[in-house]
Amino acid sequence: MKARIRRRPQPLRLDPAELRGINPGGYLLRFAFGAGVSAAAVLISAVWGLRVGGVFLAFPAILPASLTLIERQRGIGEATSDAKGGQLGGLGLIAFGWVAWKLLPRLAPSLALLLAIAAWCVVAIGAYLAFRRFFPGSWGFDEA
Repeated sequence: MKARIRRRPQPLRLDPAELRGINPGGYLLRFAFGAGVSAAAVLISAVWGLRVGGVFLAFPAILPASLTLIERQRGIGEATSDAKGGQLGGLGLIAFGWVAWKLLPRLAPSLALLLAIAAWCVVAIGAYLAFRRFFPGSWGFDEA
């Protein structure tokens, strides 16, 4: 049985210089994958209706392609960490959809969408901070 080394989570950081390290082919792959998922949602809408197809438009289309590129360039640990972040972003997306669904019929669209974005941020960031607090050995660092 392999012993797990516990590391401290990396601090939150934003480094725009990291964007320069991604090649144009990576962007093309992400675009193609996103377009494919969107096209699939259109086909699903045509067969089963707009409500069912709309659920598939919420699929984070870029995430699978991004994870593939991250795994190739930086290793499985970085890709795993990003996948976990994608899951929390998905929780935020559920909050966004629920708030928008409830508020768009009642408020001005700009205000309803602003509140939905706020809900997305609160849920996603809150979930991230909760996981860092309660599961410090398994979040926010390269586990490879």
